[in-house]
Amino acid sequence: MLRKTFVLTAVMIALAAMTLLPQPPRTGSAQQAITVISNEPRNEFPSGVSFAVSFTAPAASKEVRLHYTLAPDGTGATAVADCTGTATVSCSYRLTSGRGIFIIPGAEITYRWEIEDTAGDRLSTADKLYVHEDTRFTFKTINQGNITLHYHSGTETQARAVLQAVADTIDKVSALEKTQVTFPVKVYLYTTADEMQPAIAPGGTGRGVQVLGEVVYSDTAMVSADVATLDIARHEVAHIVTKQATKGPFDIAGWLNEGISVYSQARPLSGHDSALQAAISSDRVLSIKELNSSASGSSGATVGLYYGEAGAIVKFLVDTYGADKFAELLKTFKDGSTPDKAFQSVYGFDQLGMENAWRKSVGLQERKASAAATPQSTQQASAAATPAAKPTSATASKSSSGGGSSRTAIVIIAGLALLVLAAAAGAVAIVQRRL
Repeated sequence: MLRKTFVLTAVMIALAAMTLLPQPPRTGSAQQAITVISNEPRNEFPSGVSFAVSFTAPAASKEVRLHYTLAPDGTGATAVADCTGTATVSCSYRLTSGRGIFIIPGAEITYRWEIEDTAGDRLSTADKLYVHEDTRFTFKTINQGNITLHYHSGTETQARAVLQAVADTIDKVSALEKTQVTFPVKVYLYTTADEMQPAIAPGGTGRGVQVLGEVVYSDTAMVSADVATLDIARHEVAHIVTKQATKGPFDIAGWLNEGISVYSQARPLSGHDSALQAAISSDRVLSIKELNSSASGSSGATVGLYYGEAGAIVKFLVDTYGADKFAELLKTFKDGSTPDKAFQSVYGFDQLGMENAWRKSVGLQERKASAAATPQSTQQASAAATPAAKPTSATASKSSSGGGSSRTAIVIIAGLALLVLAAAAGAVAIVQRRL
């Protein structure tokens, strides 16, 4: 009897001690301390998307946090929501385009909510997928392999011509660069650049700028049908392939990236050849230092020459030394090599040596290491071509909030500077930016 009493007493003491131990926070188990009533995002095209959740909880909310990832290039990010209400709490967070985040049609955002109240109860919702849409139009889709073309006007025959150009370009550039694009590729086709503008840059891009095509994320190309639709589509999807082929610790040089896309076109855009031929005739082509400068690709004075020369150099490398060497060059970049070391290891010359080999091929004398064309000379070369069809390149830091990657655009710039320099009403330009 004494033994039984002792055992019973020991058990009671142990149970009492357990009640004094710190208890982990509850996580919305079968007790349903926190109950979600609704969890639906709201499309706010063109500015972005508003995520909203409402719930009930026995205690006041302490923090409600949204976790989201913008595919395919964004990293995970979190944001604290604004909340109102007591018995039923409603919270929202508005994700808008800007500061490195671009909420374009087709953008895929995976998200979940983490809710905590002042009593220590916690609830994490299951992951959900939100796909952003342009609410102005009802898009039709056609497919070929892993490519989906979205269009809302024109005939299916016209749309299929664009789709075929995209498919052929992916095959052509993939073979050149010895890579494979196996992930889904999305192409959005708009009737005009003005119509497309809100989808890629809410609020516009500034006075005198009109975008004809753009790659914001590495799986989506935006194309307008204003000018050279098939070649704009070819140019943009070539960037998607090149991104896949060179994905590594560093980006390849902007001029090389753009040169590959120009090479992928059936023909140069208006003004590229004329700008290049004028510069060759006067020995005022851009130096390798100028090609590597973002200013050369973004200035109205040199942008046509920039794209024309970049495309010509890529064609020279492929035609002279072969596709295998060119693919090896891109792999060397992918592995993390610097430009000079990459060219040296593959071709046996550095960037200046590459420049001089190309100069010799077009009948120009070699350039010494210390020599470089002045801004005045390149302006004069560009002004000789009317109008300049141009590509430009500029760089910005990647957003820490998980937003976008390579951004490439074909634009028409009709600014005062171009009117003075080229006496032209406008010029086609290609702009690449790192976000």
